[in-house]
Amino acid sequence: MPGPAILTLPVSVMLAIWLPHVDGAPSARRAARAVTGTDEPHRVLEHGGDDQPARSLAELIPRLGPVVETAAILPRPGDPMGAPAMRSAELVDAGEGVLLRRTRGGRETCAVLVPERERFGSVFEEGEMVTWSVHHDVTEHVPAPSLFLAGVDSLSQARRDIQLALTEAVETLEDLEVARERPDLADRLLDISVAGLAEPLPPIDPRRLDVLERAARLLAIVELATSDDGGARTAAQVQERRAALRAVDRAARHALSAASATRAPH
Repeated sequence: MPGPAILTLPVSVMLAIWLPHVDGAPSARRAARAVTGTDEPHRVLEHGGDDQPARSLAELIPRLGPVVETAAILPRPGDPMGAPAMRSAELVDAGEGVLLRRTRGGRETCAVLVPERERFGSVFEEGEMVTWSVHHDVTEHVPAPSLFLAGVDSLSQARRDIQLALTEAVETLEDLEVARERPDLADRLLDISVAGLAEPLPPIDPRRLDVLERAARLLAIVELATSDDGGARTAAQVQERRAALRAVDRAARHALSAASATRAPH
């Protein structure tokens, strides 16, 4: 029998959550281990960094502070989620990234980190290498550092949106009887509905943790539900089903971004 379902978070979400909690080499190593998980060691490619580039994520992380504010974004075509224009295509291709506003050299600067994935191996034993492309200073390309996270939703807005999207999607999918011929789907959905997060997280507000879990759960449900077209019979039903799932996917991605964010105090 398979083990209990476990929710996972995108690496950009993990990095954004951990960065404000790094205050030295030990916490940087903990953060790097949390982000990397069971992956191969993450590599680093710096643009506009120091003369001696970081060789690993653990070396890079302490040099990214002091953090003023940060957030992960998970953009898609047609939904850039506030991605800076000069890095928008790169972020959309990757499907995720980290926006970081920090103090560097006595001034506030904006940085963008993009995890680029490269698959290797065979269909029988496939692996994945992650390289973080780090653009240390894109400040001159943004209206103002204080607006760098303007496209990231508030936590309260994200909570409302995922609840609304889920309610509407459930109604649509029930009307279409999408699991009518997939009895296994109900069991797997039940597993996901009670799954928890596997990744080690730093101490965070319970409200943020709740949104992280709910959003990760919704993304897992969307991934499962899009594996086929369920009980939908007509082309119109297929399109209606996909539209409902896209709404859930969008709300969940925005919620993960909001829950990953650390904002500057006002």
